[in-house]
Amino acid sequence: MINRKLARVFKLAFVLLGLLGPMQAAFAKECLLSHATYREPRSGAVMQFRPLANEPAALTAEVFSLAVPNTGTSLPADITWTNGKNSFPLGTIRHPCTDDDREAGLQDGSGLCRIWQGQVYALTGGGAEQLSSREATPAPKGLLLPDFGVAFTEGADFANANPDGSAWDAFILTGCSDE
Repeated sequence: MINRKLARVFKLAFVLLGLLGPMQAAFAKECLLSHATYREPRSGAVMQFRPLANEPAALTAEVFSLAVPNTGTSLPADITWTNGKNSFPLGTIRHPCTDDDREAGLQDGSGLCRIWQGQVYALTGGGAEQLSSREATPAPKGLLLPDFGVAFTEGADFANANPDGSAWDAFILTGCSDE
């Protein structure tokens, strides 16, 4: 009798574990980049993507905000596609301009200043590859923003809140919003 109950429990556990794999795969496939949340592990910076809604630039593919740890600050950011035969995704993270930023020529057409600008790569199980330009892009496992760590830790917003902190260039997928 105990063996039968134990056998049923193992069978049920086996069935549930069998269902869990496809459920996780379905979640990964259903999460679009426009709903994804990524976190940079060393600094704790969080990228929250949101669907496009009347964005000003015609070539804007994705919009997100970057939450600066320990500050309550959320910086506007986007990914646009360059023009031309060999177009690529160009990410930009901005903050309100200071007088020094304006004098250095960092103010852009949005009235904000660039903290970081560079090509964005999708991190997959096989390495880094170009981010897809399709509107319904599945969220990759991670995002690589080359030189983000240096630019971010030199920025006043982060440096004031985390004087001994540092950041890497890779962000890891941590969630998917329903909105």
